[in-house]
Amino acid sequence: MRCEVCGREAKLIRAEIEGAELLVCSKCASLGKPLYKPEGKSKVFVRRDYFKIEEPFVLIENYGEVIRKAREKKGLTREELAKKLFEKESVLQRIEANELEPSDALVLKLEKVLGITLREQ
Repeated sequence: MRCEVCGREAKLIRAEIEGAELLVCSKCASLGKPLYKPEGKSKVFVRRDYFKIEEPFVLIENYGEVIRKAREKKGLTREELAKKLFEKESVLQRIEANELEPSDALVLKLEKVLGITLREQ
């Protein structure tokens, strides 16, 4: 990891420097007040894939049409739906045209937001 002050690759310490909490190397920690010193190995937080589909499901054949009809039924534009899903509008346009197959994470988001089922066994 890199020090947020000098950019050096080093073991980092959280320190308060001029009122801001930063992750800094031991040299830069002397510029402020260290908040704690790491003991032993630092903890690495791994992002879990909460949107992983574990069962063997297959995307339905006409998923684009189903998504478009559900979006229109809810009175949403592509732009509004894209904002809700944190996706680009162009991605939704390609999915609705069956040009792009959505990822598992996006399938789950679409199902939740639109209240539809896009997978079958």
